[in-house]
Amino acid sequence: MKHVFFILLLFKLTLAMSITAEAQPDESSIPDGTGPFQSVEERRLMESLRAPDSGSLAQKRAELENRKMELKVLEEEVDKRIGQLNQLRQQIEALLAEKEAEELNRIEELARMYERMNAEKAAQVMASIDEQLAVAILGAMRTKAAAGVLNNMEREKAASLTRAFSTLDNR
Repeated sequence: MKHVFFILLLFKLTLAMSITAEAQPDESSIPDGTGPFQSVEERRLMESLRAPDSGSLAQKRAELENRKMELKVLEEEVDKRIGQLNQLRQQIEALLAEKEAEELNRIEELARMYERMNAEKAAQVMASIDEQLAVAILGAMRTKAAAGVLNNMEREKAASLTRAFSTLDNR
C-alpha cells in the first residue's frame, strides 16, 4: 500500500507542476529579440527597437533643421533671381517703348516727306512698300494729302490700303 500511496503522491506532484508550468508563460514565447516571434512584423518591430540609435529623434531633428536651412538658402536664391528677372523685364519693356516711340517718330517724318512729294510719285512709291508701313504713313498724313495719294494709286491697291487702314489693329 505504501507503493500505491507513493505513486499517487508522485502523480499529484507531476500534475501540480504541469499546471503551474502552464500558468507561467514560456520564456521562449516572449519576444525578447532572440526567441521565436508570432509574425515577421513582430520580429522587425523588436529589431528596430533594439537597433542602435542610428535614427534617434535628436539626429532626425538635426537633419530636419539642416534641410530647413538649405531650403531657406534656396528660397533666398530664387527670390534674388526673380528680382533680377523682374529688373530685366522692366528694362526690356522700357527698350520696347523707346523703340515704338522712335518708330512712330520715323513714320511721322515719312508722312511729312510723302505729303511734300507729288501725289503721283508718292502713290507709285507707296504701292511698292509694305502694306502695314503704307497704312501707318497714310494714317500720319493729313487727310487731303492722303486722299491725293490714294487717288493716284491703282484701284485694287487703294482698296487694299483702305481696308487695312479701316481696321484698328494696324493703327
